[in-house]
Amino acid sequence: MSTSENDIKNEIELRKKLLAIARKCFEFGLIAGTWGNLSVRVADDKILITPSGFEKTALEPEHLLLIDLDGNLLKGVLKPSIETWMHVAIYKTRNDINAIIHTHSPYAVLFASLNEPIPAISVDFASMIGHEVPITKYAPPGSKELAENLVEVLRPNRVVALIRNHGAVAIGRNLEEAFQAALLLEQEAELYFRLKLLGKADDAKLPADEVNRLHSAFIKAYGQKRKKITLRLE
Repeated sequence: MSTSENDIKNEIELRKKLLAIARKCFEFGLIAGTWGNLSVRVADDKILITPSGFEKTALEPEHLLLIDLDGNLLKGVLKPSIETWMHVAIYKTRNDINAIIHTHSPYAVLFASLNEPIPAISVDFASMIGHEVPITKYAPPGSKELAENLVEVLRPNRVVALIRNHGAVAIGRNLEEAFQAALLLEQEAELYFRLKLLGKADDAKLPADEVNRLHSAFIKAYGQKRKKITLRLE
């Protein structure tokens, strides 16, 4: 198969995968209606992104837009997400990132509106995320200022952030990783909210050194390493 054929096949697969992840975001309550947006890197300088004002469960592969990292439309007939600047700004500054999910999940929006960072409390969150959830300064939706503010708080080794009075962003090396980060962020936000109602939030926060230890162990040992597995059936 030629290089161009491989590129086309890869793009088709990424279109399907992005739609599958978008539907999972809807099923888990991370997005609702036309709010929120997703993207995935197709090549170093090209991404697929969801269209503006389009319900995610109604999307088809051809509805996704192929754009470059200057925001130029390369393929598609619909208008790209209003938060296109946010997506391209992250990809430009984070070469390690290949997928972005922007959600308006309820508990994340609650703390984004309160301008209150979400600490690491649960072992799951500390292990995979490994840092407190920072918050950007306020900027209008769809603005380059919002994109700049987000890049500022999503420095290397950070994978989730809150957008002031707006929502949340989760990033990852692939779509599955970004989805898990978005899901853990919302779950941690809900846990933090419930602990605050009980007056126990401060007592529940994990110490910074333990968060670092858990995250380091997760990176080194969690999951399956890529190796050939031979099954013997007798």
